[in-house]
Amino acid sequence: MDFEYLFLVVSFSASIFSALFCLVLIALKLLYTPLDYFTKRLSIVLLIFYFISIVYNVTILFYVFDLPLYWWFKALNFQTVLLIPVLFYHIVFKLSRLKKDESFNYYHYLICFAVGIFYLIYSEFILPPTTTLLGEDTIKNVLFFDNGRILARIVFNTFYLAFALYRLIRYRRTISDYSSDESQNSLRWLYTIFIIVFLLYPGPILFYMIPDIKHSLMFGQLIPNFLFMFFSISLCYNIFSQNFALVYEDIVEDNKKEENKKGSSIDKVNFENYIKTQKPYLNPQLKITDLLSDLMTNRTYLSSFINTTYKMNFSQFINRCRFNEYLELKASFDESKQEEVEIILASGFTSYESFKRTENQYYGKNNWIPAVKTPF
Repeated sequence: MDFEYLFLVVSFSASIFSALFCLVLIALKLLYTPLDYFTKRLSIVLLIFYFISIVYNVTILFYVFDLPLYWWFKALNFQTVLLIPVLFYHIVFKLSRLKKDESFNYYHYLICFAVGIFYLIYSEFILPPTTTLLGEDTIKNVLFFDNGRILARIVFNTFYLAFALYRLIRYRRTISDYSSDESQNSLRWLYTIFIIVFLLYPGPILFYMIPDIKHSLMFGQLIPNFLFMFFSISLCYNIFSQNFALVYEDIVEDNKKEENKKGSSIDKVNFENYIKTQKPYLNPQLKITDLLSDLMTNRTYLSSFINTTYKMNFSQFINRCRFNEYLELKASFDESKQEEVEIILASGFTSYESFKRTENQYYGKNNWIPAVKTPF
């Protein structure tokens, strides 16, 4: 039995069928689950992403098992190579919107298709279907364009991965001063996706620069294929389970607009009295904008007040208030696992995981301060 052949088939099957499974799963959710407008559009982009991924992996399959057949799909393979990072950036863009009117610029796709069409014309009308009868100069030109091909791939991957990572960091930095539901809004799971992507990133570079990689079963095919499988499943799971919260209002506003909003200075004593008596933190989906009318101020000033006064962002402040509420409630109940979860939810936490994250962050073994009952 040819084990190398078997391993190659299994690895390609893993990458292709995982993407196909994710495509079917997202399609079924799109068809049979009522989704809002923005989530539907996100799901459609994800469907296109998986379809393009399948086409890419199938053409690479031709490259490994039937090189003459791959020649006819070389331009299609190149087009999918360019589309994948753009589609991934599009997905991250939709997940990390901070303005309700922020829209994706489709010129990214126009550039992608323009480069792909140029290569299609070059490969179909300038290059003959085989290079065996070419002269030395022509062969050098072919190899040069192949180098240009990998260069285009590196440029697209670098730019769009950088754009996507920048948007994620920007989103996480901003959302903490907007929503108290950090567990759903944080998109922390995307960092795992990026780790897998960055592990895949050097693959094509090494594949072209180091000849031994081309003939290496482990580094040339098995590892990239299984990494892509984990990437597909992880992305699908988090979006299918809606482990995100799309923004439907402006979080980032122009400074001039914010300055024109009427707002009063915040008195520390009155603010703390409002938090203690009204207990807005009991609302699991509390946003900083929910407090503005009662406090008669604007978002920028309130966020700055909390950061300056209590040395924490809005999400951290609210979750510490919830933890203090949990301590008070727990003191009046007998301890049991069922009551523990009920107390956690009654304190305003969205989940047990969110509670544990707050407990570990502020009241872990190294940070435990029993005497401190409030964040004030």
